[in-house]
Amino acid sequence: MMGSKAAISEVRWSVSPVLGVHSPNLGDINDKVFGARLPVAGELLFQDAEGARPVKLDVINALPKIKYGTEAGLEFRMELDQRSYFVIGLSGWEATSRSLVRTTVPFQGRLTDTLYARRASISYLQYYLGWRRDLVKKHKKYNIYTRILLHEVFDIDFRESFVFEFTDAADGVTNFKRITRAESQATGYIMLQPAVGGELFLRDWLSLAADFGYTYGLNKFELGNVNFDSDFQGQDSLSIQYPTGNPPGSNKRGYLSDEDGGGYNKMELGFNGWRALFKINVYY
Repeated sequence: MMGSKAAISEVRWSVSPVLGVHSPNLGDINDKVFGARLPVAGELLFQDAEGARPVKLDVINALPKIKYGTEAGLEFRMELDQRSYFVIGLSGWEATSRSLVRTTVPFQGRLTDTLYARRASISYLQYYLGWRRDLVKKHKKYNIYTRILLHEVFDIDFRESFVFEFTDAADGVTNFKRITRAESQATGYIMLQPAVGGELFLRDWLSLAADFGYTYGLNKFELGNVNFDSDFQGQDSLSIQYPTGNPPGSNKRGYLSDEDGGGYNKMELGFNGWRALFKINVYY
């Protein structure tokens, strides 16, 4: 009994603040949504017998593809034996893309100079657990290790904003601003990540570490229903078809078809990609 209690008391834990980058593919967001045009329809008022005349045009403001985003979190490890550890962690990731163009849009019956700012961001929260195995171990100096982790992504958010700043044609100075925001979520996405890394000890209780791996999604995911919030008003005489929306008969978010009047297509996403983490390990 005393031997058993001694073995339990010798179990060693470590805690690590984590900072790194994840470079996911993102699927249809990068490939379809960010490059989508913005079809707008309005009317032009003329001082003649024909009155208002409809006008349609495409506004182009492509967003740069998201290549990577920052990840931050906290990780714990429990020593199972001299070379093996149980790993559990919690982290969040976010990436953003922005673009700004100057264009002309039919607004309140006139072709109006417009500053059009577009922004999109995607983020997730996850927890993960797994196993680490030391391959090369120099006691209290350095370790070279491999590990495999299972990730459960439980909160995915995708947000878009469209800001239009219209210049009054009467004086060329006064501006009218209209903003549309769109947001949707997903959950329950599972990833598997093998990785290799190294650890350098500064003290017997303190070390620096870095590991590099690749995350594989075990499934695809779709974003839920789009929630739109807009301050456009009826007298603006302008309708916009945004890069994302709901396909007919679906409560999932889709991307705008390349064809005129084509509506929205099913959008499947994933987070496959490289992941690099840097850590400060505190043993206790």
